[in-house]
Amino acid sequence: MTTLKGHPISPGMAENHIDFLSRAQPKFSPAICAMAFLAADIVSAMLAQGLVGGTALLSAVDHHATLQSVAPNLLDVTVILGVVVLYLAIRGRYTTRTPFWTEASQIFSIGGWAVGAYILASLLNNRIDSHLSGLATLVLFPFIATFANALTKSMLTQVGLWRLPIVVIGTGEAAIAVEAAIASDPGLGYAIVSRIDPRRIVLQSNSSFLWSILERHQAGKILFALDDDSALQRQLIDQALRDKVPFGVVPGPQAMPALGWRTTRFFSQDVVMLSFQHGSHRSLAQSVKSGIDVLAAILLLILSSPIFLVAAIFNLFSNGPLFFAHQRLGIGGKMFPCLKFRTMVVDGDRVLQEALARDPELKAEWDLTQKLRHDPRVTPFGRFLRKTSLDELPQLVNVIRRQMSLVGPRPIVQSEVRFYGDDIAHYFNTRPGVTGLWQVSGRSNTTYARRVQLDVWYVNNWSVWLDITVLLKTLPAVLARTGAH
Repeated sequence: MTTLKGHPISPGMAENHIDFLSRAQPKFSPAICAMAFLAADIVSAMLAQGLVGGTALLSAVDHHATLQSVAPNLLDVTVILGVVVLYLAIRGRYTTRTPFWTEASQIFSIGGWAVGAYILASLLNNRIDSHLSGLATLVLFPFIATFANALTKSMLTQVGLWRLPIVVIGTGEAAIAVEAAIASDPGLGYAIVSRIDPRRIVLQSNSSFLWSILERHQAGKILFALDDDSALQRQLIDQALRDKVPFGVVPGPQAMPALGWRTTRFFSQDVVMLSFQHGSHRSLAQSVKSGIDVLAAILLLILSSPIFLVAAIFNLFSNGPLFFAHQRLGIGGKMFPCLKFRTMVVDGDRVLQEALARDPELKAEWDLTQKLRHDPRVTPFGRFLRKTSLDELPQLVNVIRRQMSLVGPRPIVQSEVRFYGDDIAHYFNTRPGVTGLWQVSGRSNTTYARRVQLDVWYVNNWSVWLDITVLLKTLPAVLARTGAH
C-alpha cells in the first residue's frame, strides 16, 4: 500500500492513470465559461436582428419607409429575447453541462414559446403584417444560438477553459457505457483521465481519500459507475457527501430508460421517486407525430417526384416492376406491404439461396445480420439506389397510409423476430420508420444485437424532439453513406 499526502491509496489507482493535463495548462473556469455562453446568446440575438433588418433594408425600394416599419419591432423583440436569455439563465444553461441535443431542445422550446407569444400579441393588436420582421428574428434566433453555443464550447475547449477532467470509479458495464456516452458528445467537455477499480480502494471514514484521488489525477469530479455493489456505492457516496467532493452516479446500463422521467422529492427524506410515462400514452404528442408524418411525407413526395421519374426511366431497361412490396411486420405485429424501388433481380430468392449454398462465409454473414455487404441479388442501378438510400423513398406512401412513420424502428420480417426475444414487444408498440436510430448509428456496420438495443431505446425514450433529432441526423448519415450497402 502506498500513500499520497498521508492518505492510503492502492497500487491500482496509479495503474490506470492517464496523463493529460499539466498544472501549467489552463483549467476549467466556471465564471469565464458562463460569461462566454451568455455573450454567445446575446450576440446571437443581435445577429438575428441584424440579419433580418439588413435583409429587409437591402431588398426594400423605399428604405425610409422600411426602416420606420422595422424599427418599432426592434424594442419588442429585444425585450422578448431578453426574457428568453433570462429564462435560460434560470434554467442553468450557462452553468451546467448539457448534451448538445438536449440543450438544442431547450433553446428551440423556449424559442417556440417566444414565437407563439409574439404572434398572439400581434394578433391582439391587429398588426401581424407589420410584425413579420420581429417574427422572423425570433424564428432565426434558436438556429443561430445553437450554432454559436457549439462554437463557443469548441473554442473554450481549445484553450482548456471548458474541459473538465473526471475520474471514473468502476470497471464494469456501467463504467464502459459512461465512457462511450461521454465520448459521443465532445461538447460536454468531460475528459476521463482515469478509471479505478473500486475493489482496490481502502475506505477509511476519517481520511479524505476521494480528494486524494482528485488531486492525484488533477481532476474536478468523480463519477461512480458501479454495476451491482450497492453497499460499496452507498459507502462511497456517504464519504463524498461528508468530504463535499464533487461527484456523479451512473446506474447500470439499460437499468431504466434514459429520458422521460419526472422526479418527486420529499422534504427531510433521502428518497427520490422517479415516475415514467411512456411516450405512447402521451396522446397530444402522438397526434403531433402523426400530423408531422403525413404532412412531411406529402411534401417530400412532391419534392422527390423527379427521382421517381428517373427511376422509372432506368426501370425501362430492366425486366420487372418499378416498385417492390415486401411483407414486413408493423405496429401490433400486423403485416403490411413495405414499398421500395426494386433494386434486385426478379428471382432474387433463388439467387440468394444458390449464393449462400456456394459460399459459407456469405451464409455466416447473412445468419448474423440478415444483410450482405455484397448482395448477389442487387442490380447495378439498385446498388446506387441503396448506397444513397433513395430506394426507400416509396415508403413515404406507407407513411401516408399510416403503416409506417417517418422515424421509428427498422421494419423487419417475420424471420427476424427471433433476434428480438422478449424485446419484440417494444417493436410492436410503435410504427416502423423510414429512418431511425439504426440508420444514423452506422446502419449495417452495427451488429443485430445493437440494432435491437437501438430500437428498444427509441421506443422507451420517444418524444417529438427525438424524432426531429433523428431527422436532422439522417441527411448527414445519408450523404456520408455510413454503413449503406
